[in-house]
Amino acid sequence: MKQKIGLLGGSFNPIHTGHLLLAESARDQYELDKVLFIPTGNNPFKISHDEISREHRLKMVELAIADNPCFEVMTHEIDQMGVTYTIDTVEEIKKIFPESDFYFITGADLMFEITLWKGAPELLKSVKFITTFRPGYSHDKLDNRIEELQEIYDASIFKLYTTEMDIASSDIRSRIKNGYSIRYLLPRAVEEYIYAENLYVAKTGTERDK
Repeated sequence: MKQKIGLLGGSFNPIHTGHLLLAESARDQYELDKVLFIPTGNNPFKISHDEISREHRLKMVELAIADNPCFEVMTHEIDQMGVTYTIDTVEEIKKIFPESDFYFITGADLMFEITLWKGAPELLKSVKFITTFRPGYSHDKLDNRIEELQEIYDASIFKLYTTEMDIASSDIRSRIKNGYSIRYLLPRAVEEYIYAENLYVAKTGTERDK
């Protein structure tokens, strides 16, 4: 029987509870053997003005998933210099896990952007997709888009039903800059690492939860 592997890519700047819930829900509902977290290198579609080093982003992912034996980190993209593309990453992962089925885990927004990606037709055929609802995308709108991608690209797309968590990395960065608590928005180990390394220009002298 082929191994079922979930793929969850992102800048993880920083990784938060929403990412972890998405991965665990997909693993549980679709009986995945493992989920690979793939921190991005240089994303051609996403420019952050709050960027921190790749080493920090990778370390936070490692801390966040350390207590889940079904979660692993894949460093192919973050190890690359220059722009990285998902289609190339998928091809590399297939070489590492040749007897496996792959499930790309994502939010609804990607379903409306993916045709702009490099190698989109090949990507839509080479892996299955697990997508969840996001604020701003109605169920009907997402259903229609899924049907469209299935008809045009013969894509395999499955919907994920999970508790919606309106958590954004950008909001976490903003809260840190303004001295607000980020408790419960991300794992405790990640929170402690952020403060220990003074990431995201946290204000000095701010009283935080201990």
